[in-house]
Amino acid sequence: MARRNTSTGKNQKTPSAAPSARRRVVVLVSLVAVLTFTSALLLAIAPAPLNPQATGSLLAVDTPQSFDELFDSPSVPIENKRWQYIYIHQSATPSGNAETIKGSDSMLADHFVIGNGDGCGDGEVQIGIRWKQQLAAGRTSGAQWILPSCISICLVGDFNEGRPTPTQQRQLVQLVTALQARLHVPGSRIFFDPKPATPAGIGAYFPARDFRDQVLP
Repeated sequence: MARRNTSTGKNQKTPSAAPSARRRVVVLVSLVAVLTFTSALLLAIAPAPLNPQATGSLLAVDTPQSFDELFDSPSVPIENKRWQYIYIHQSATPSGNAETIKGSDSMLADHFVIGNGDGCGDGEVQIGIRWKQQLAAGRTSGAQWILPSCISICLVGDFNEGRPTPTQQRQLVQLVTALQARLHVPGSRIFFDPKPATPAGIGAYFPARDFRDQVLP
């Protein structure tokens, strides 16, 4: 009776070897595809890089408490004794905002801009990079110089042609009094130039007397 040969040849492969290898390849390809898709999705939803010259805004409001953000927004700590004066001027343009109004160095010269509803919101207070980084104001066109200890505020509008909007006037008073209270700037150190018909002036129609009656002494 012949003996049954039950041994397996050395070079003979098991039936499951090829399918197992194919499964590993499929799993690897699927994993790479999932990782690629996830990376693309994360890039798509990621926020844009921060612009170092970006401005922040405080929308027009009626309560002075909203101006607390002025003292939280700077990336550099505020040195209260550094700021001794407040300078207010017009943009001498019918419209504009912190991105379109530039100083002599192609950068917003001011610490704050208050909109008139054309280019940005009526009474919207925009916080410039110079305030965020506690830098001295730049030179406004038409001005010879500005003190490094002076906070510069620009009102959008040409006030040789008309008055600022009521909301602009209200927001200016609230902004200035908030700065006065925090930085101890007396009313005698708030100034503007009514004469030149340039961005450095305040214009003939700016209600200077009403403004001074409303700010802190």
